[in-house]
Formats: sequence, structure tokens, C-alpha cells
Amino acid sequence: MLIKRRCPHTGVVNFFSRSEPHLAVGSIVSGDDHHFTWRYHAEPYERAGQADDMSAAEHEVREIGRMAASGSAADKVARPC
Repeated sequence: MLIKRRCPHTGVVNFFSRSEPHLAVGSIVSGDDHHFTWRYHAEPYERAGQADDMSAAEHEVREIGRMAASGSAADKVARPC
């Protein structure tokens, strides 16, 4: 489960896991072009993309967070050695 917090100064929405509440695992930033850029930072599930609205961006971050929590090996990104 992810905890969502919005920075009052920048407007960036950060997502934290319950196991590490001080290190953001995901974020959403509103761009000048009225798109929302989302990112999931935790290895091996690093992903990024854009969405047209905040709820779609939040859905993407939460879905990847669910994959990471379940530890599904099929969804992991292959890394070169």
C-alpha cells in the first residue's frame, strides 16, 4: 500500500511505501502542457509515463506499486549484467 503526500511548495505528489515512509518510491509532476508525468523509482520496477489527468497518473503509480508488493517476477524489468 502506498501513502500519498503533496508538497505544498512544489505541488509534486510523492508516494511512499509503509515499509520505508521517508523515501519516495513514486511521484507525479504537473507539466506546463497540462499533462502529468508519473514515475515509479523502486528497482526493479522503474517506470515512467504521461497521463492526461491526475487520477490516471495516480492509477499507474498505484498499479506498479501493487506489482512491486506482490513481487511478481513476470512483471520485473530485465536488466543487463
